[in-house]
Amino acid sequence: MLYRFISMCSLCSGLLMPSVHATELDTVVIKSTHQSSMRNIVQPVLVVDEEALKKSQAKSLGELLEQQPGISNASFGPGVGRPVLRGLSGSRVKTMVNGQDSSDLSAMSSDHAPMVEITNAQQVEVILGPATVLYGSGAIGGIVNVLDRSIHHFPIDEVQGSIKAGINSNDQAQVLAAELNAGNGEWAMHLNGFDKSSNDYHSNKDRVENSDTKSQGGGIGISRTSNEYGFIGMSIHVIEQDYGVPNLNNMPTRVRPKQTRIQLSSSWLNPIVGIENWETHVSHIDYEHDELTVPVTEGLFDKESFEVNSKLQHSSITGWQGTLGIHFSQQEIKLCHDHSGCSQIPDYSDQTWNGEQGNLFTYKEGFQFVHDTPMPITKSTNVGYFLVENKPWKINGFAEGLFELGARIDAKTITADPVSIQPSSRRSQAYYEDKHFLPTTFSAASIWNISDGQRLSLNVSRAQRAPDAEEMYWNGDHHATFSYQLDNINLNEETAYTADLIWNVSSDNYFVRSAIYHYLFDDFIYNDLKEATDPYHGNAVYQHEQKDARFFGFEFSWEQRLSNTISTELSLDAVRAELLEGDEKHIPRLPPATASFNINWQKNNWIVSATNRWVATQDRVSRNESATSGFQELDLKADYTTRVFNKELTTSLTINNVFNSAGTNHVSYLKEFAPNSGRNIQLQTQLYY
Repeated sequence: MLYRFISMCSLCSGLLMPSVHATELDTVVIKSTHQSSMRNIVQPVLVVDEEALKKSQAKSLGELLEQQPGISNASFGPGVGRPVLRGLSGSRVKTMVNGQDSSDLSAMSSDHAPMVEITNAQQVEVILGPATVLYGSGAIGGIVNVLDRSIHHFPIDEVQGSIKAGINSNDQAQVLAAELNAGNGEWAMHLNGFDKSSNDYHSNKDRVENSDTKSQGGGIGISRTSNEYGFIGMSIHVIEQDYGVPNLNNMPTRVRPKQTRIQLSSSWLNPIVGIENWETHVSHIDYEHDELTVPVTEGLFDKESFEVNSKLQHSSITGWQGTLGIHFSQQEIKLCHDHSGCSQIPDYSDQTWNGEQGNLFTYKEGFQFVHDTPMPITKSTNVGYFLVENKPWKINGFAEGLFELGARIDAKTITADPVSIQPSSRRSQAYYEDKHFLPTTFSAASIWNISDGQRLSLNVSRAQRAPDAEEMYWNGDHHATFSYQLDNINLNEETAYTADLIWNVSSDNYFVRSAIYHYLFDDFIYNDLKEATDPYHGNAVYQHEQKDARFFGFEFSWEQRLSNTISTELSLDAVRAELLEGDEKHIPRLPPATASFNINWQKNNWIVSATNRWVATQDRVSRNESATSGFQELDLKADYTTRVFNKELTTSLTINNVFNSAGTNHVSYLKEFAPNSGRNIQLQTQLYY
């Protein structure tokens, strides 16, 4: 296997991994030595940098980010962890790898893990708020972009590397990861590999059965770099996972995804007069996973994606400087559902069909159910054109800042082919006709530099998102979440009118960030829990509906240095959301308000910290949704850094949930079966050179 070869190569060579803290960058242009896809944007960006990643013992992307204000973790134990931004989830939150869509199926269902690995990540960037102009029309909630060194953007003329190993007490988790980067000033090479596993975890009282996980993978990349001309590079990554899904009856339900990612990136500096940079990213991704109740594979998923994003950054024209580009993506999804076992995607093209609805539909409580492959083969094609322009402004003697305007238009087509569904379980011919959407986005933002240590920014937008194929066409079981999803082909674009106001105040000893936001949705798409059970298994029934909705909330953080050795941080966040039509008022699985307080002591080679996190009760729940009680957790951590043979060695000891408190993650679809983890002791060591 590719990952095993890469892991062995990396381990033999010795390795390196990033280092830095979690910081807020509200700057117009992110200038750093890090490779970033978020240059030249006004929106505030949360950056989890190398130092924070170096010391983090998080098992998933969601777990890494959930301590940050405005971010929750849709998880059920260590296997799955997808970020929820300001109460928005699913395809409204775009997960990316090196600026390209992760293109997995984690937005389709909560039991599908994001195929984004943070073990060897260099940096994680988050935009809290609409990021649709540059990153696609669906990203109304924001984006999470994981960067690694697989394609180097700048020359290196040395060998760097890291090796990481860690263990946990609660679930006996084991982590081994390695990375190697080498170059001669022109060519650069990258290798990485990881292997992780855990047994069933324990809540504050009991073992949560069928919550064990395994994952492994690796990547290789090569780049040609130049400070004068730019770079071009290619990388290949493979990730495999195998994790259990907790459930009421402790059935051995498992999900086993695999993904192969091929990426090509290039940047050409000053190709012609007036153009400062021409940047292009191309990716091809093969993704598949099976869902099984051991030993029978009851569901197969196959997704193939292709994406091209090409953009030009032009020189100043009457003070305006910006980026224009074209963004093409195509995704094809095939699947199988069969309780007797799936060995391949079915094909019934040799069976005759007169175009009428089949006779195997079951009518119950006003809904139509069918027990077959739940969705036709769908192909979603999107072509987007975008423009972002910014210009500094100044009022002499009063203020200065930067102004930004952005626009994007997408042409999205969804085609459906029922060839994988038996004729007796098909809808009528008109049901499978092509669906066309034309979402448009307009945004405006401005930063006002009030003083050297004070900055105010305002972002407003009108953003649209077209429905996904799975929101429209899925009619069938979700095995791993023990639910039945109904289809709705009448979904239209949802439109969000957003406003985001951020105030930053800083000095040498403190940093304060305050943010308030308000999102007003026309035709908001949400997954409604119906007062019905499916006729085949008695599971809960969901269907995507559209109603006007409103989201509003705030985020606050205060970092204070008390002395040369002691610093503190306080953070608060809350979001409220409601449907504006009908008797149902509350949005399902809305995150509760949270608060946290952290104190750090740092001296010589030691960093010792304590973090207490409060999570409020969430009783603002939708119809048929259960409320969750509040809880608090205390975490203790100690990091010690020394040098061994002139190499940096960092050892971290963490005690999570010191008092073994009970808690439930409200945003999880499986909150009734997968409570929060109990006390956990983690030990991790990392060697860098």
